[in-house]
Amino acid sequence: MSTNSNSSPTFADLTRSITSYVRLLIEDTRLSATEKLIRACSGIALCSLLLILGTVALVFISISVSLLLSTVMAPLWAFVIVAGFYILLAVLLLLFRVPLVVNPIARFISRLLLPAPQKPASDDKPSAIS
Repeated sequence: MSTNSNSSPTFADLTRSITSYVRLLIEDTRLSATEKLIRACSGIALCSLLLILGTVALVFISISVSLLLSTVMAPLWAFVIVAGFYILLAVLLLLFRVPLVVNPIARFISRLLLPAPQKPASDDKPSAIS
């Protein structure tokens, strides 16, 4: 009976330790998920703001280029040339969408959600024997 009474506090201590470890593990997972969600949302917000500001700037630049071209040609053709440039740009973006759009987004999300790969240990240690 004495061994049974000695093992009970040890078992209770072990149970408390395991329970504490599981709670800490759950808390760490929650904090990690929160950090990743914050980084993803801030990245999306920053990209959205930059896209809006870039679009506004692009509209003004396009109008100014069209007005500049209209000094040497008919205004209608100046605006058509600028529109044709943007159509060409859209076609090129469509053709190269994987390296220009898909791959950077995939890299950002994989860096955000997956741990960094570990470098393999080098077996090329210099030998002491000459």
